[in-house]
Amino acid sequence: MRRLLFFFLTCLLLVSGCQKQQQENPELHFHVAALTGPLTLNPVFVRDSASAEVAALLHTTLLVTDPQTLTPRPRLITAWEYDREKLTYLFTLHPEAVWSDGTPITAEDVAFTLRVIAHPDYTGLLYLPLRYVLGAAEYKAGHASGLADGAIAGIRVLDEKTLAVTLKEPYAPFLSLLTFAPLPAGLLAEVNIRDLESHEFSLHRPVSSGPYLLAEWKRDEYVHARANPDYFLGKPALDNLYYRFIPNAETQMIELLAGKLDLVPTAVKVEDVAALRENPDLKVYSNPRLVYDYIAINTKKADSPVSDKRVRSALAMLLDRKAVVDNILLGFADPLYGPLLPLHFAYDPALEKETVDLAEARRLLVEAGYTQARLRLIFNAGNPVRENVSLVFKEQAAKIGIDIRVSLLEWEAFLAAITAGDFDLAILGRGVEADPDLSYHWHSAGPGNTYGYSNEQVDALLEAAAAEESVAERTRLYREAQRLLVEDVPAIWLYARRAVHAATAGLDGFIPHPENLFYNVHEWKLAGEGEE
Repeated sequence: MRRLLFFFLTCLLLVSGCQKQQQENPELHFHVAALTGPLTLNPVFVRDSASAEVAALLHTTLLVTDPQTLTPRPRLITAWEYDREKLTYLFTLHPEAVWSDGTPITAEDVAFTLRVIAHPDYTGLLYLPLRYVLGAAEYKAGHASGLADGAIAGIRVLDEKTLAVTLKEPYAPFLSLLTFAPLPAGLLAEVNIRDLESHEFSLHRPVSSGPYLLAEWKRDEYVHARANPDYFLGKPALDNLYYRFIPNAETQMIELLAGKLDLVPTAVKVEDVAALRENPDLKVYSNPRLVYDYIAINTKKADSPVSDKRVRSALAMLLDRKAVVDNILLGFADPLYGPLLPLHFAYDPALEKETVDLAEARRLLVEAGYTQARLRLIFNAGNPVRENVSLVFKEQAAKIGIDIRVSLLEWEAFLAAITAGDFDLAILGRGVEADPDLSYHWHSAGPGNTYGYSNEQVDALLEAAAAEESVAERTRLYREAQRLLVEDVPAIWLYARRAVHAATAGLDGFIPHPENLFYNVHEWKLAGEGEE
């Protein structure tokens, strides 16, 4: 009996000791809300925000942009030199950076990734900076193999951690576009590029390089990521991060208030901010984003009144943007009068003036031959801000004789209408780059020039600005290009919304970033937890 009692007491002490050890060194679990789940885990095929955010957890980018200035900063690339005469960048990779399988991340991995992006079969969105690399266009046009093999003239591996990239012409935004992550050549070099997006690397458990490693991807519920103990910037303090798919904003708030979420990022409803700020258990963050809302004008629709610049100019005189920001967005946005955002170094504050003039708008409409006009405006369902903007716009338009027929469409139907051109006006959002270069959307040959805008003067200004090193001169050129754009009225710019995040008050180290939610996730901590 005594032996049995001794054995029982010993077990109790052991269990108690184990529990105490677990309590002293608990694993930290952090829950982040997301409206949707990712479509891919492959960082070079990202086309949606959820995939971009998960990619930022699992994969380390070559460079990052400063959250305040948007200037390029080191990450996987720790240093670079630029030879202006030879148009050559010399990049050095972090000496301790390794893949999750323990192999070093090398210059060949970066060179391979650049070949993937330049490959004829690549269907992702990262080719823009490669257009300026010597030999990349020829590779894209003539590479015969299905693999990303061979060579691009302007890309040279000098040693395991050093890479040289030569441009075919000066291109000032180049560094700011290197904010994507490399792929492991050792794993993927023998995969046809046309098969890469459906490869297990993209859809299951990739060899990765970021602050977190994929533990589980439960398709309809969450991505569970575990802290990478070998991350070259240090193992994150938050041991487990759950990126949870909660498609309803109200449900996200309920779970946050119940303590089941630690962070609701980016899209907290502005009408909830005041109450959240009064909650001592929560903290609200707000920061500008590189995204704006605008009214797209379908100038390709030949039978539409909007094909006449005078009608477009009249429409641009209807909305008081500051009133929209104050009354609909409760101040959590910047009124926008052109395509450059306040974050951009070339932003022009001289444009910050309201041009509401109903009498002049009516005069222009009549001058264009329209005493009355009917236009179809579309926007996506589930966006109350855009719905309210459309109603204000409709009310103002009616005052000058324009009947705006508003159509609220589910997302798939909305995209189909945009693709088919079945609209006169559409309220859309658009993401822009950290550099103020407007070429992607507004150069006549820009890959994102959806509506066929063309102005030779604007083209020339954008080309000159992209080739210019002086920030002051680039600012002058971009401001002049923007002035001409605004005069042509290819769109009506509305506002640049601010991101609004709500987090547990115990979160330390969170730095809101205009482009990257998980910019410094390896530095996040929960105050008072996990400490001895």
